[in-house]
Amino acid sequence: DHLMDNADDLGFARADVTDLAVASSYESSHNRVTHVNVSHRFEGLEVLGAYATVNVADDGEVIFVGDSLVDGLSAVTSAAPSLAAADALEAAAEELELGEPEGLRVVDGPAGRAQRTVLSKAGVSSAPIPARLGWHAAKGGLRLAWQLVIDDAADAHLWDARVDANTGELLRIDDWTDRHSAEELAT
Repeated sequence: DHLMDNADDLGFARADVTDLAVASSYESSHNRVTHVNVSHRFEGLEVLGAYATVNVADDGEVIFVGDSLVDGLSAVTSAAPSLAAADALEAAAEELELGEPEGLRVVDGPAGRAQRTVLSKAGVSSAPIPARLGWHAAKGGLRLAWQLVIDDAADAHLWDARVDANTGELLRIDDWTDRHSAEELAT
């Protein structure tokens, strides 16, 4: 409610924050502040990487709002994918030079609006590969994308890959693996 009621002050049109979903909520025992984390959605799918945190004191006063929400929500692609999760994995594996997926199969899913799917390791991952549909915020608007988490079988990388669900283009790649030398860790 706070995000919708204060959209203008926070730099958003009210229409941009009409579809928020509570991802988690917990109360800190030492100060009784409730921390509410919400994900940003558009047309029923999550805008990948778009979240807000609202901290509420025990008297109901909002004491902090932090966000990475997206303003001016509009889609530049269809909300229906032309590529399946397995196709997206093949495109990501090629771009990341992981090799050709072998024995690729759907282990679970697709389920729900986000078509949550679990793919086999396919020789490119050390673990089954979760995939889901969401919106990728790009210049010009939102693009429907598959988000895949690939635990690189050949190297120490945990890839978060976003692949356009219609073209197969790699839209974003993040390596969730942190690397530090022994000297950095000692300081």
